[in-house]
Amino acid sequence: MRKLPQLSTITYHDTNKLISLKCYADTIVHLKENNKRTLMAIRFGGYPEQVKGMCDAMYGGISVEAQIEQYTVVIDTKKKRYRKKLSHDGVYAEGMLIALDDDKGDTEEDETKGKESKKQRKVIFCNENDRNALFEEIDTKVSVPLIPEFKDYIIDELIKEKILIPLEVLSIEQRFDAYLLRMRNDEKDVIDIVNRGLASGIISIPNANTAEDNFKNINSVSQYLNEYGTVVAERIKGSFKPLYDPATEDICDKLKEINQNLKSHTGYELYPAQLAVAEAVKRRLEEAKVAMIIAECGSGKTKIGSAALGAYQNGQKSFNIVLSPSHVTKKWVREIYETLPHTKAAVIHNISELQTVYKDYTENNMTVYAILSKERARDGYMKRPAVRYSKRKRAYVCPDCGNVIEMELSDDDGKYKVKADQFFFKRETDKNHKCEECGTNLWTAYNPDDYSLRHNKWVKIGNYGYIYRDFAYAHLEKVKDKKITEKIRSVINSPDTIFPALGGYRRYTLSGYIAEHIKEVDGVICDELHQYKGESGQGNAMANLVGCSKKVIGMTATLVNGYSSGTFYLLYRIASNLMLEDNKAYDNPTAFNAEYGVTESVFELEDSEYNDNSRCKKRKVRERQLPGVSPLVYSRFLIESAVFLSLNDMGKELPDYEEIPIELSLNDEVRKEYDRIEGELIHVMRYDRKASRKILSKYLQLASAYPDQPYGHEPVMYPFGKDREPIVVPEDTAKPEDLSEKDLAVLDIVERKVKNGERVLIYTNWVRLDTQEKLKKLLSEKGYQTEILRVNVPPDKREKWVDDKVSNGIDVLITNPSLVETGLDLNAFTTLVYYNIGYNLFTFRQSSRRSWRINQTAPRIEVYMLYYKGVMQERALKLMASKLAVATIIEGNLSDEGLAAMSECQDMTTMLAKELTLGIQSEVEDLSEAFKKMAIIHDRTEETTAEETQTIETDKNTIIDTKADVIPYKPVVHTHTEVQISVAAAFSGKKRGKKVEYDNPEQISIFDLLAS
Repeated sequence: MRKLPQLSTITYHDTNKLISLKCYADTIVHLKENNKRTLMAIRFGGYPEQVKGMCDAMYGGISVEAQIEQYTVVIDTKKKRYRKKLSHDGVYAEGMLIALDDDKGDTEEDETKGKESKKQRKVIFCNENDRNALFEEIDTKVSVPLIPEFKDYIIDELIKEKILIPLEVLSIEQRFDAYLLRMRNDEKDVIDIVNRGLASGIISIPNANTAEDNFKNINSVSQYLNEYGTVVAERIKGSFKPLYDPATEDICDKLKEINQNLKSHTGYELYPAQLAVAEAVKRRLEEAKVAMIIAECGSGKTKIGSAALGAYQNGQKSFNIVLSPSHVTKKWVREIYETLPHTKAAVIHNISELQTVYKDYTENNMTVYAILSKERARDGYMKRPAVRYSKRKRAYVCPDCGNVIEMELSDDDGKYKVKADQFFFKRETDKNHKCEECGTNLWTAYNPDDYSLRHNKWVKIGNYGYIYRDFAYAHLEKVKDKKITEKIRSVINSPDTIFPALGGYRRYTLSGYIAEHIKEVDGVICDELHQYKGESGQGNAMANLVGCSKKVIGMTATLVNGYSSGTFYLLYRIASNLMLEDNKAYDNPTAFNAEYGVTESVFELEDSEYNDNSRCKKRKVRERQLPGVSPLVYSRFLIESAVFLSLNDMGKELPDYEEIPIELSLNDEVRKEYDRIEGELIHVMRYDRKASRKILSKYLQLASAYPDQPYGHEPVMYPFGKDREPIVVPEDTAKPEDLSEKDLAVLDIVERKVKNGERVLIYTNWVRLDTQEKLKKLLSEKGYQTEILRVNVPPDKREKWVDDKVSNGIDVLITNPSLVETGLDLNAFTTLVYYNIGYNLFTFRQSSRRSWRINQTAPRIEVYMLYYKGVMQERALKLMASKLAVATIIEGNLSDEGLAAMSECQDMTTMLAKELTLGIQSEVEDLSEAFKKMAIIHDRTEETTAEETQTIETDKNTIIDTKADVIPYKPVVHTHTEVQISVAAAFSGKKRGKKVEYDNPEQISIFDLLAS
């Protein structure tokens, strides 16, 4: 580190092109090697045009002259190997270049030594003379595992071997050190240094026993855990002391009281594992604001969460909020009644009901739960842009201060601002939310009753966004959807017509009202926590409630399921302090995704059209998130606040559970047409990448659905050009009345199961097909009572709808799995059949467990998955099997297959496309075996049932087999007590209808239910 006495003059001259540039640097970092200097970092300033020109020149790989003290030195630059940053205040500008670390594909090799000498270069900056900071930076740059005890040895050896090279730092004010880490591409040189140190004894792993080779026969993670799982568990227990240890501690008295109240209402108690989770959550709430219950489907999260919050509040008068999906709001009312003594609960639909409930709470000595659906909590008035267009300034301006609104753009020269265009206001974002000058909100409430043209300059186009009516024509060039184009043309052709926005209401959000008027609630329970991920309306509703709550309990079966970008906002809402400690700013999710997720960056380079001699090229960068979340998310953000529970923890013998793939064959005519369709699309995907990206979704839908319904499909059109030609036109190879192999397979399953006294649930994913109606007609004609649960059944009435159908003797229920994926118990249906399977792993996992619950009395649950061999359906199911193995890893079920599949950080659509173009991989194991490994089968060889063969031994040589009469098994179905607790019934003095009898007379007065 050398201190510069004054600014260093940086110059560049090109006499041929008549270019002369001059700037002034206050910091220079360079590598001096073989009498040459190579630039590693520089900060310089000057006039804007000079700084920008110098920045471009150095980025292009030229050599500059630098005046350092009384000497003039030449410094070389590496072409396109720097990160650039430009800024200016209008008079002077500042530029900065910092050398980029090499990716493995960018390394160079020594021609004399070949590929083994490939080197990668990484630049390190740290505090001056701070070896601790230097070692930490080295540790982040290499993949070799290092521990602090290695620090001095590693640094000294790396410098000695010239792997770590000190750089010359020249600066006027800054004090820091810089190094170049130049190591082999495979890092073998660093590995050799570590191995030498361990072999010589200079460094050692603390507390390591090197006397025995304990890993001699360990070849996989599964083998390691089988051998040392107990030791690892003991180490973890020694390192992390749990808040509650059920083996040595008792639950609190309040939780015992709640458990007895539950038994008095339902006849059963919580299982010990459920009580342990509730106690742990209660203790967490005593120390922190947020606790989370991550429990498997059917493990009783509703009762656990309400019991935990009730135990924490310990009988004190409290006002609590439950945020849940709309179809389980009534279930929450019922279960709070069953679980918590001296408590009222009601479903809230509007602000008037909320005011009634809160008034009752303030006037009476009673705990109250307001149950809000996430849709009601979210939905309120619509917003529109408040900015107006100034003809004089030719720009969109702030409605308050009149300042011109600017938007930020970026290219290779850095970031800069320009006047915002109307596309900047298509949707509300954090970038166009407020005026940077005065802080005024640039979005205002949309009033559907205001027909003033002055207030309707911005027109809302459904599924697109806002357009400014005076310049609506500009959107036509960017829109390809015909329906949206027609709507925009209507605005253009009718400049004085008011176009009301669909869904615009004069309504305040319930979550916003609670935060601004009630201001503080005692507790919030967020059910299905995973549904509040992302920067969404319901996520913001949750954030409002969490922000005004003293204590928060989040509950879900799968907290992290897919993309890190969605997890980012959820973690900020429930663990913002940890996110800030981890230096993850709310306005920079990219940094979080880079560290904890998987991001794919696609670079497109385009030569400049106006100057072929220019070194600069236009570059487009497309980034997209791929599935994958680092396990560090759990250890850094969740381990202190989350309790995990699986059904296997209950200590109760659960029913057998098995997912059974059924392979079927297409008839020859359908298969021939399918192969033709697939061949045409494969050709496009292999040889026209641009078009393939556009048609991928439509193609996958066609390839998945055609085998199930080989008729009535629309052609797939080429996505470009005015006269779009069809790529493929599917031909009809069957009629609606024809029965397919799947139809016959479903009929066979239904016949066997209904004969055995069971009910069957059939899932159909592709809603555009006629599968549901076709199956209902087929099964009804065969005499089976069949019903379809459709989307038009309101979510909050689906549970009762199903109960009524079961009471009326239903045999078969047909529905889309997304309608029942969360909250509903479907114990009456012990056989589930997937007629077809979608690509959403979460929906599949949730819907397949609707009948496998802790209160299931049937001995076995079977899930059948029907698919046709050799087509897209088989590919999708194979990928689903591997992703299921990955999903179980976060629940503690490790397998080699799951860990291997974890490396496939691609979404299902991309992986299916890859499978298609490359062909089905022969090494993929048999589907039946893949799902068999995930089955849960109990050994019941010693059990005797009425259906088993009774063996009577008469003597040593004679055995007579007789069969007992087959008694069909009919699962016990507990119909729910109808608890119609409306706000009017529970929180007013009005008496309506008949009296409802409950076991506990005190509860009648609590809920004020319909006295006679």
